[in-house]
Amino acid sequence: MWFVVWLACSPAPVPDATFVRGAVVVSAAGEGREVGGGRSLVSVDWKPGDVKFGATAPERPECVALFSVPLGDVTAAIAAGAEPPDTALAFSPDGSRVAIGAYTGEVVIADGFTGAVIARRVLPEALAKRVAWSPDGAVLYVGDQSPDARLYALDGATLADRWVVALAEDVGHSPAPAGDDVYGVYQLPGVFGLVVAPDGDVLAVAVHGWNDPALGYRNASRVYRFAPDGARRAAWPADGVADATLMTLAWDGPGGALAVPVGRSAAGPAPVDLPVGGVLVLDAATLVPRATFALEPLRPWFDRVFVWDALGVSVARDRVVAGTGDGRVRAWRLADGSVAADLAPGVPVDAGGVPLAASVGFAAIVGDEVLALTSGTSIPFGAADPALRPPRAHPGENTIGAWSTEGEVRWTFQGPERLAGLAVSPDGSALVAGAGLREADERTDLFGALVFRLGGVGSGAERLVTTCPTEGPVFFRMAVADDGRIAVAEHPLKHGDVVTGTYRVTVLR
Repeated sequence: MWFVVWLACSPAPVPDATFVRGAVVVSAAGEGREVGGGRSLVSVDWKPGDVKFGATAPERPECVALFSVPLGDVTAAIAAGAEPPDTALAFSPDGSRVAIGAYTGEVVIADGFTGAVIARRVLPEALAKRVAWSPDGAVLYVGDQSPDARLYALDGATLADRWVVALAEDVGHSPAPAGDDVYGVYQLPGVFGLVVAPDGDVLAVAVHGWNDPALGYRNASRVYRFAPDGARRAAWPADGVADATLMTLAWDGPGGALAVPVGRSAAGPAPVDLPVGGVLVLDAATLVPRATFALEPLRPWFDRVFVWDALGVSVARDRVVAGTGDGRVRAWRLADGSVAADLAPGVPVDAGGVPLAASVGFAAIVGDEVLALTSGTSIPFGAADPALRPPRAHPGENTIGAWSTEGEVRWTFQGPERLAGLAVSPDGSALVAGAGLREADERTDLFGALVFRLGGVGSGAERLVTTCPTEGPVFFRMAVADDGRIAVAEHPLKHGDVVTGTYRVTVLR
């Protein structure tokens, strides 16, 4: 009898609890929101030392994977030396779903908490380059890189076509590459920028760079605004295409301005009316040019300027920002074109006669701050023997910097992770940096994401809220939800002749 009474009075098992930002993840279903692995996510305010679910809260939030969604097999491409596989991610407006566009052409919609696959399809002969949701979450827009550079409007529940337009009709078609050509897809025309306005209109940019046997290397790009039903409202250029590469777009929704970086890899002289190596700002409604901004090459190390994904525009702050491949960040006043800030986080420095640089691959305007991320150390092309390795690290490499819109330093962060891209939460309160492939060593314990607090005061180290480990290195495009969830794309890595790891999307909290 006493044995039975002891069992009845023994305490119930306490579920394992992990304290994440603004919530606790417990290892059993029940109270809160169901997440992957049969666990629950319970929204609760906590502070260090609090006892919740039988566990004591730590000094800083932890971060765990809620689920992973496996994608196609990219082992052969990684083994052949291909770059990390392009992957596009977007949470639906209500956060209930996550959309995935994969290097393999897969498009997936998954539950944003459990990872259950809602719909999946494969686009033919394509890389799914960009994804974006309609404001009501009913439509998923997908831009591909394919022989036809298609922009799809897909049903947000089934991924069935609503409408499709081939932008290569304007920027030119290219044949699909041979099956064993891991770089061939990058020679195809594609949708390199995609955003959806609050009224449901779709802003997109199509880009094509290809080799013409008779004319040499050629470029063609065009910016579009489509109505929700697929009707074309506006395009720039209004007639024809730009002899340039417009590799992304930055949009200031409230102010109605759209910025595109103007690059060029084509043979022959550049068009005199384009700010090659600079930025073009368009009116977002009409796509009529508003202003152009250019930079001079940083000689003697560089003979041209390259702006890639480091771009921001804010009408409210009267600013346009660009980061360059030579390590500069420049902010202009949108109203009159004057320079507001000229920053040099990664410009060349001398190391025993060898110039070292750290390019700026990301830049943006968030609130009253300019944010930028520098890459690892490199030697400017043509400045030294191509086989020479950098003798030391550039002092500004692998660093997140934040400045006022007038160029005053607010904070910086430099850590052991190899930073790979930045993403900002929709409400502007959090900044997420990816941690990707490492060249200097073979450590595998520094992959994942780092979460920073934006706004207020504090050094970079003080703003680091938490780190989110992953098994594999992450691609530089991520998605962030206001509730703290982060979607990253992990990919395999190559050690010698051996490829390990899985191509998948992981959602962390």
